[in-house]
Amino acid sequence: MFEFVSYSAERLEFLLLIILRTSGLFLIAPILGYRTLPSAIKGGMVLIFSLILNATLADTSIPPITDEWQLAGFAVREITIGFLIGFFFELIFIGVQAAGALVGYQIGFALAALFNPAQGQETTVVSQFWFLFSALIFLSIDGHHLIIKSYVDSYSILPLGTISLDPNLAAVIAKATAYVFVLALKIAAPVMVTLFLIDVALGTVSKMMPTMNVFFVGFPIKIGAGLLVMALSLPIVARVLEKGMVFVDGELHQMFLAIGKV
Repeated sequence: MFEFVSYSAERLEFLLLIILRTSGLFLIAPILGYRTLPSAIKGGMVLIFSLILNATLADTSIPPITDEWQLAGFAVREITIGFLIGFFFELIFIGVQAAGALVGYQIGFALAALFNPAQGQETTVVSQFWFLFSALIFLSIDGHHLIIKSYVDSYSILPLGTISLDPNLAAVIAKATAYVFVLALKIAAPVMVTLFLIDVALGTVSKMMPTMNVFFVGFPIKIGAGLLVMALSLPIVARVLEKGMVFVDGELHQMFLAIGKV
């Protein structure tokens, strides 16, 4: 039972730092941190997670805090750790939307933009479709459980108040961020290759029949072929997303090792 009155100042500081790390996670984590989730629910989940972790880590302690500046430094570090955990998993959805932007431009849907309430920005129709599809795949493969597991594991590698920076940290973050482009190309590759072949075929036909309006004929062909290949490649996209989750989780643990001690 949580007895607030009998808590010491040290335990309250300990609980505060847990709440800050959890809050950082819920700022950007996929599904858990999106704007479509009401703030009251997110606040309640932050409090529940923090209380559970506080009870689980009852036998651990933090270094003595001597002044407000030291406490502020600990607070910034905890928010940053939680934010980085959510950011690494959010890279998957950033890659999906980048793939949608590439395909939407190739098909001709670049101007057909929709507002994505989950992320608070405009995206193309293809990006929105793949975003929703990715969210369903993410939930079906228990991606939200993987986020929570990584968050809990962070306390064993990065105890509260004991964080040291490693020169390899920047390289780990850069590698994970660069994976966004790799993921986008993997998802968009089937459609882009198909549309490239269609462009080559239309170019050949235009040379053979100069009087034919290739743009007028090719526009509906590219839309139909692009949508058809998108539908046929959905199982491949699901597999790429599953592999991407595994990769991001591995890179996240590499980041933990780069800024903490096992």
